[in-house]
Amino acid sequence: MLNFFRVLLICGLMVASWGSVRAATVEEVVKRASALSGAERKTFLEEGAKKEGEVVFYTSLSLTDYPKILPHFERAYPFVKTNTYRATPSGLFTKVDTEARAGRFAADVIGSAPVEMWQLKQRKLSTSYLSPERRALQPGSFDAEGFWQAFDVTPLNLAFNTKQVAAADAPRSYADLLNPKWKGRMSLGTEEYTWFNIMLETMGKAKGLEYMAALAKQDLAMPGSSSVMRVQLMLAGESAIAIAARGRRVSELKQQGAPIDYRLLDPYAGEPNFVTLMQRSPHPHAALLFIDWMLSEEGQTRMAEVGRLSVRRGIKHRSWVQELFQKDFVFLSPSSIGPNLNDIIAQYDKTFGVQRRTK
Repeated sequence: MLNFFRVLLICGLMVASWGSVRAATVEEVVKRASALSGAERKTFLEEGAKKEGEVVFYTSLSLTDYPKILPHFERAYPFVKTNTYRATPSGLFTKVDTEARAGRFAADVIGSAPVEMWQLKQRKLSTSYLSPERRALQPGSFDAEGFWQAFDVTPLNLAFNTKQVAAADAPRSYADLLNPKWKGRMSLGTEEYTWFNIMLETMGKAKGLEYMAALAKQDLAMPGSSSVMRVQLMLAGESAIAIAARGRRVSELKQQGAPIDYRLLDPYAGEPNFVTLMQRSPHPHAALLFIDWMLSEEGQTRMAEVGRLSVRRGIKHRSWVQELFQKDFVFLSPSSIGPNLNDIIAQYDKTFGVQRRTK
C-alpha cells in the first residue's frame, strides 16, 4: 500500500512538473501580451522568444525583397532565427491548408494577399492579434478584429504614354475614360479584380456595373494579366493609356526617364499585403515580436528602403515613390473580396468578354 501511494505521489509531481513547463498556447500569449505595455510587454515577449529560438514566416513577398528586409529583424532580435518559405499567394494557402489537414502546424506568421487572408480565417487557421503598432497604420489597412494587418500596399493608378498623351489632356477622372477620343487607345488586364471590386464598392454595384459596361465599349486592349507587360506594350506604342497599372513600377520608370506619367484617380485603389498570426503557431512569443517589428517604424522603414510602399504614417520613401501618397488609398478588404471572389471573376469576365480556358 505504501508503494502504491509513493507511485501516486510521483505521478502527481510529474503532472505538476509538466504543467509548469508546458508551452504556452497562442491564445495565452496574446492575452498576456495584450494586458502588458511598454518594458513589461517587451520583456515578456523577448524572454519567451529566447526559449523558442525561431519564427517561421510563410510569405508571397518577392525573392528580391524579403532577403533584404528580414536580416534587420534578426539584428534587432539576434536570439530569433527567421525561417522563411516563399510561394505565390495561392500556393501559400495550399501549403498551409495541406499541412493542417495532415496535423502539421509549422508556420507562425503568414504574409500574403487579401483573398488568402480571408481563406485562412474561414478555415480557422489564423487567429486574432491586434498589434499595438496598428495605431500608426493608415485607416482601412487592418481588420478591427485583428485577423490581418497590412505591412505594404501596391497602388493602382492610370498610366499614360507621354509621347501619345499630353499631360494637359490626360484623363483626370474615371468618367473621362468614356470620352470617345480614348476609344481603342486603352488597355486593361484580364484579372484586375482588386480594381474592379473597389470600383463597384465605391460607386455602388448598380452604377459601377453600368460604368464598367460603358468602359468595355471603349474597345479595350486586354493582352493578359501582367501589368508590367501592359505598361511595356504601352511604352512601345501599342496603347496610350494603361488602366490599373502598378504604381510602384510606373513611378520608377518615370524616374528613370521613360516617356510615362500617371494620374491618381478617385477611388485610388490599393492592394495590401497583410500579416496574420497562425492559430497553432509553435513559436507564439517570437511570432508576436515579428509582427510588431514588421509594422513598427523600423520594419516599415526597411520596407521603404527596398522600394516597397509602407502603410505606416510618417515613413519616408524614395522621392518618386513618395509622390504616390498624394491621395489616401481605398484598401482592398479581405472580407469584401474573399467571400465574393467567384462572383467578381464571373462578372468581370462577362463585362469585358474575357475568355477562360477550360480544363
